[in-house]
Amino acid sequence: MCFQRQPGLGRYNSGRSEWLGAYRTARISAAQGFGPDAANDGVWWKAELIVQERAIEDQLMVPVVNRLAAQRVIEDILNES
Repeated sequence: MCFQRQPGLGRYNSGRSEWLGAYRTARISAAQGFGPDAANDGVWWKAELIVQERAIEDQLMVPVVNRLAAQRVIEDILNES
C-alpha cells in the first residue's frame, strides 16, 4: 500500500522509499546514541524527530504474545483497584 501524498505536508512530501530510508537511518543513528541533527532538513529531519519522540521500546519490535500478556497484567491491576 502506498502512502497518499498530501499537498499540505510541504517539504515532507516524498515517496515511500525515501521515507523508509530516512526512518531506517534515523533508527540506526538513535541506536548509536545520536539525537536529531538540525543540519538535516525535510524528510530526514522529520524521521529523526519521530524516532526521538516515540517510546523507548518500539512496539512493532515486541512480539504480539508479549504485548497481549502485558495488556492482561495491566487489566488485572486495574480490576483489583
